[in-house]
Amino acid sequence: MPATLPRPFALVATAMVAFALSAQAAYAAPPKKGGPKVSEGKAGVAVSSMTKGAKVFIDDKEVGEVPLPGIVEVEPTRHTVQVKKRGYTTFIDTILPSPGQVVEVEADLVPSGGFLKVKSAKTDLKLQLLIDGNVVGTTPFDGDVAPGKHVLEARAAGYLPESRPIDVVAGQELSLAFELKLVPAPIVKEDKSLLSRWWFWTAVGAAVVGGVATTVALSQDTHVQPKPAGYVLVLGN
Repeated sequence: MPATLPRPFALVATAMVAFALSAQAAYAAPPKKGGPKVSEGKAGVAVSSMTKGAKVFIDDKEVGEVPLPGIVEVEPTRHTVQVKKRGYTTFIDTILPSPGQVVEVEADLVPSGGFLKVKSAKTDLKLQLLIDGNVVGTTPFDGDVAPGKHVLEARAAGYLPESRPIDVVAGQELSLAFELKLVPAPIVKEDKSLLSRWWFWTAVGAAVVGGVATTVALSQDTHVQPKPAGYVLVLGN
């Protein structure tokens, strides 16, 4: 006759078996209804991020922007997920979902720099732009700039250059417009001295001409005339 356990021990054993069975049933329970589902034989990707407007790429193909609604169905194989936004570091992750599995990807982007937009108030005038003394391009300008304080300068031939201090914030856009002023025309002062008078130089010219004529006349009067041939000079006794 088989041995029987005392009643208290039997109750404890029964409770332990029941707990184990319930735990196993809970572990093996299917997902709750209402969760994300994919087509049979497919897998899914759900991307979340706090960086609104960031673009989501799966295997280099754009699939949407943050916030990305729903899930993106993919084949149950290896995939590369990227989340990009200008002024932020790019998030990259590799996933390998199983059939029927939905992989949740949380992408936290870190600001890496700001972006600067500069234009000329005169649309037909191109300005050369320098940041901290280095040429970065011409207007219209749209480029990334390291965060922090800088000096932005605009130049154009025939115009006065203009410099402005700027403070670039990572992940933010800074828009500016320059309206350069023309280089002023040189001011010519009127010379009112005696040497600038026309009549003064006319008188000087007349005096010079008169002096030359007088000199010629005097030289002609003092010239010794040649004596006729056969002429004899007789001296007195």
